[in-house]
Amino acid sequence: MDLSQFKNVSNVDSQLNLIDGRIKTVTFLSCIVISAVLSRWYLVILLWVIAIIFFSMTKMKWNSLIRRLYLPFGLSWLVFLSVVFTNGSHILWSTTFLGIPIVLYWEGLKLGVLIQLRIMATVSFGSLLAFSTPMIEILETLRLCKIPTTIIDLAAMMYRYVFIIEEIAHNMHIAQVSRMGDSVSWAEKIKDTGKVAGYVIIKSIDKSVSIYNAMLSRGYNEHTKSIGYFTEGISMENWIFGFFMAVLLIGIITINVIT
Repeated sequence: MDLSQFKNVSNVDSQLNLIDGRIKTVTFLSCIVISAVLSRWYLVILLWVIAIIFFSMTKMKWNSLIRRLYLPFGLSWLVFLSVVFTNGSHILWSTTFLGIPIVLYWEGLKLGVLIQLRIMATVSFGSLLAFSTPMIEILETLRLCKIPTTIIDLAAMMYRYVFIIEEIAHNMHIAQVSRMGDSVSWAEKIKDTGKVAGYVIIKSIDKSVSIYNAMLSRGYNEHTKSIGYFTEGISMENWIFGFFMAVLLIGIITINVIT
């Protein structure tokens, strides 16, 4: 998967992009956390549908969301298979393969489906947040929420420089192909790939050390205070949106607890 798929795509003119980044960040991160802990499958589906509705407001192409869902959905099947055959007491189906009993449990099936729905909902909200909100607004909102400064600074640098590292790896791959590196045996390709990966890691370590030293030379430390990014207050329309979503999420949590 190309790292460009994870770049922040916030330049699309849509109604969702007009909502204040502070409100969107808190709201969608709350949706991610709630989606991950809900125990009722129909409530997870409800949140997923809400994410799909919001995504339709971004005027983005649907394949952008599908690409982000493809990898976690594929990996979730490994979790599904491990749960459905090992968790539970009520047997739905059983057989024997090479003398090894294989049993499918009803409880495992329900838990596996619930986990897959959770993954789809959380990834959808995460993608929605990235598509509609600039990364600087997300990080500065987390700073306002008193997340440790060190974590925010690390996240900002990781997001900024990961694409530079990806570009270095891409250029090295092109140079490798231009030298007939793609015409060697499979074992040689694996060896060359390992060399490229090792070189990229070494370059990334060297760059991180130089960047950190440059920051220290400019007086940076963990107690350094940054200049406030947000200079305007939150409008009434944004507060109304945040209040509506808060009521909706509280209602979903309440239904999940009492049912």
